[in-house]
Amino acid sequence: MLEEAGIRPSPARALTLKALAMAARPLSAQEIEERLETVDRSSISRTLAVFTDSHLVHAISDGSGSMKYEICNDSHTEGRHNDEHAHFHCRRCGKTLCLSGISVPVPELPEGYQAENATFVISGLCPGCSRLEKS
Repeated sequence: MLEEAGIRPSPARALTLKALAMAARPLSAQEIEERLETVDRSSISRTLAVFTDSHLVHAISDGSGSMKYEICNDSHTEGRHNDEHAHFHCRRCGKTLCLSGISVPVPELPEGYQAENATFVISGLCPGCSRLEKS
């Protein structure tokens, strides 16, 4: 995957990519660091910047103050990914989850504007936290 994205492989990059690939949800840099005891924070940050610039991953601003990252699972065209989908951020447990079946609405922009990225985050309670609050 690294070579396909035009990224020179390194141990830190391979481990970071593996951590993201094995995750069931988008992860913050801190969560990646906790999973990778042998890779320091600055290496992870630099790696995530390279991955984002190469459109191997996309960053999600979920309102928590911490960017989350996930591998782009769709094709890339014209230097950007086509993996635009909604995300859900649970206000109780803090997890951000992909809602792959819900696409991001594309608004009609005024003339002269060119969209490059769109984020659609729904916040509330995930099913587990919703059950906990009811009991």
